[in-house]
Amino acid sequence: MPPAAPIYLDYAASAPVDPRVAERMGRLLLAGPHANPSAQHAGGTEAAKLIAESAAQVGALVGLSGGEVIFTSGATESIGLGVIGAARYRSRHGRHIITGLSEHPAGLKSCLALRNEGFDVTCLEPDSGGVVTVEALRAALRPDTVLVSLMHVNNEIGVVQDVAEFGRLCAEHGAWLHVDAAQSAGKLPLNMRRQRIDLLSLTAHKMYGPKGAGALCINRERIPRIEPLLFGGGQQRSLRPGTLPTHQVAGLGAACEIAGRDMEEESRRVAALRERLWQGLRTVGGVVLNGAGAEMAPGILSVSVEDVEGSSLVDALEGVVFSLGSACSRTQDEPSAVLRCLGRPPLLAGSTIRFSLGRFSTEQEIDQVSGIFGRAVARLRALSDEKPALAAGSGFVTLGQAGRRNAGDWIRLEARWNGDEVVETAFRVLGPPILAAAARNGATALKSSGRRLALDEWTARLNEELKPPPEARSLLLCARDALQACLRGGDN
Repeated sequence: MPPAAPIYLDYAASAPVDPRVAERMGRLLLAGPHANPSAQHAGGTEAAKLIAESAAQVGALVGLSGGEVIFTSGATESIGLGVIGAARYRSRHGRHIITGLSEHPAGLKSCLALRNEGFDVTCLEPDSGGVVTVEALRAALRPDTVLVSLMHVNNEIGVVQDVAEFGRLCAEHGAWLHVDAAQSAGKLPLNMRRQRIDLLSLTAHKMYGPKGAGALCINRERIPRIEPLLFGGGQQRSLRPGTLPTHQVAGLGAACEIAGRDMEEESRRVAALRERLWQGLRTVGGVVLNGAGAEMAPGILSVSVEDVEGSSLVDALEGVVFSLGSACSRTQDEPSAVLRCLGRPPLLAGSTIRFSLGRFSTEQEIDQVSGIFGRAVARLRALSDEKPALAAGSGFVTLGQAGRRNAGDWIRLEARWNGDEVVETAFRVLGPPILAAAARNGATALKSSGRRLALDEWTARLNEELKPPPEARSLLLCARDALQACLRGGDN
């Protein structure tokens, strides 16, 4: 039998295309119109009509008209156009921008890039719940603030921010508000006029549409114009020129129409599945819910798991597709801004994972994931237990330890000796899979060679067998240190 398909819980990264969207796009790809929407003939007119219909569908989702929708390649381009285009247009009024440290890189880096053009950028820290507060925004506004760019739903932990209050404050102050709605469009109600949102970015692939299509929505009741980033044939009022891909745009429009029609019922169902998953995960114990106490988006569940190392947990959750929820890496030990503000220490931040659910998730899948998670965490915690690994018994026992538990790269080897021969070995590891593999290899080598084990030869064989990337070589040195101490009888 073929292996079972993995359980997909990474909707916040990219959602599967809805079959209804795919069917509409497929028809257009096969039957056309194949003409350029800018062409002055019947085929071009037909394609332009489809573009206009799709714009109306996108606009309806966010409370605007179709004429206020600019199509892009996705949220990253939309955010860049909205932030940089608006800031440049308003630069004669002031050069102060406000954003958040917990923004998606597309937003944060777009704002920071404007520093090279003489803009001053204030980055707001989220509070202890992971939310940028209205009070923080109010305190940061200045007479020369021309633009505020903040997300609606945090992509990492799923907390919802009060964009309506952001909009009220910005309108009173005279600043424009750009909202990154990549995680909220089609899942939470949006009305740009009522919420006083000036610019809003969204993308198709987060709401069951195709990759490569997005939109920047511009509230023309408040914004006369922004500066373009690209220059060309004058399409889309020259704000984003270029030939539009009719089938992609139609896919985005169809996705928006379906999302708007089914939003209330779908959000309620997905939120119930999210709660079911959380109740299943928490039974393991030592599982921390990120964003607890804040309003949460329906489909995002971020948890930090105590007493395990993140990459080991990723490997152990075989058969489940999900995302790491931290910006930690071996080359950057700092956790992401939002996890840092939640008070997560580096090891706990590194064991943060994000499950995200959606339209095609089922109760059966949720229950399966809870079981896989429970078994994986129990196995990893047993491996990293600080208690002795060898049972009490006769014989001389040595152990060698290396690394740091609080950094997630700790190893302990234990050996029971009869003269120069090893009769039994065991190990404990808190670290990534390559460290566990090195520990297992060292324990095997000790048992087979005893005092005859040549460390240099063992290290060379280990490197050849595991082929560690450069950033993991220190882990193999950690294993060597533990093995050397065990051979010498250190830490007995």
